[in-house]
Amino acid sequence: MSLNSNFLKTTSELIESSLEVKSFIHQQILDFSPFITPETLVVVIARDPKYLDPEDDNDMSDRIVSKLFNYRIAIVLKEDESSIEAEASHDDIFEAIKLAKELLILKLLEIQNEMESSQERLVAIQQAANTDQVH
Repeated sequence: MSLNSNFLKTTSELIESSLEVKSFIHQQILDFSPFITPETLVVVIARDPKYLDPEDDNDMSDRIVSKLFNYRIAIVLKEDESSIEAEASHDDIFEAIKLAKELLILKLLEIQNEMESSQERLVAIQQAANTDQVH
């Protein structure tokens, strides 16, 4: 087993066996309540702690760099055929989970704001079209 698969195995075991980590994950998941339905599946995934270097401007952007964090965690929300996810890496598993949650909430808020803006525009257009103007 390679060094990377050991990290992944250790992280998965920690998520599955540590009551403290499980409890923390459940606390973090509560923050998704405004964005999910009872049918939404929330998945916390341990991923290989190597990461892609986002600052590499070369054509080798998919090249894996040697910088390692102890933990790389992804949180996925899935419902029907749709899914959205965010991931974060950190040397502390609790920070990695928290950062992934915060990134996913930012994505969800962005989507929510776009939808509300679109709906507000539609309402304004409908109101303008239905307004009887008196000259």
